[in-house]
Amino acid sequence: MGEYDKYLLDKNSSTYKRRIIVRVITLVLVLAVSTYLVFKLYPYVEFIKTKEGRQYLKSIVDDNMLKGVLLFIACQALQVIIPVLPPLQIVSGMLFGSVLGTLLSILGIVLGSTVVFFLVKWLGYSFVQTMLDEKKLHRFKFLYDENKVVTIMAIMFLVPGFPKDMLTFVLPLTKMSKKDFFFVIMPARVPALVLSSVVGGCIRSENYIAAGVFSVCVLALSVIGILYRDKIVEKFHREHSKNK
Repeated sequence: MGEYDKYLLDKNSSTYKRRIIVRVITLVLVLAVSTYLVFKLYPYVEFIKTKEGRQYLKSIVDDNMLKGVLLFIACQALQVIIPVLPPLQIVSGMLFGSVLGTLLSILGIVLGSTVVFFLVKWLGYSFVQTMLDEKKLHRFKFLYDENKVVTIMAIMFLVPGFPKDMLTFVLPLTKMSKKDFFFVIMPARVPALVLSSVVGGCIRSENYIAAGVFSVCVLALSVIGILYRDKIVEKFHREHSKNK
């Protein structure tokens, strides 16, 4: 470690104190903006999930495709940044079709995940504490020092039923690199996105039988994931405790 790094880590130095002040100010601003967006945008996101809302967004897409695409990507990104907002993947298929809907969902999720990743890396654990429940965070504490964190998280992101947006906030607290986050974990979200968009695409084309079949598949996988996710987490907890 160089002298400059030692200086930065010196808690009595003016540089360290300025950095803490900047981070605190940034944290307050992020929380204020997030709170404002939740109250301001939540009704709109809920509206988009209704038939009238989809028709409204569809009219925007028909009138101005670029505007509709950008609006949806922004809503999808916000759904990742603000975890209390409801998911929009099925809506993407209903509005844009299965293929384009999947691509737009991926773009929005990658954009939102990028913002979350770098915010958490910079602001640290205190920021995550303000966004997520402490009890939920504690469940994934075994990840912080886990050598196999990439493999474990890839499994969690592949299995339906795991709170992926919450895990997106937890991951930057671990030893995971940016490369693993964007090129291993993010692709693990794709299968679920494809299935959800296909359901929406089938509804868009009025192929309700196919929509029903895919919906049952999504629901069945989600139920299995919800039923077994606690056992999976506990298994990783036990393995982590043994390796200590």
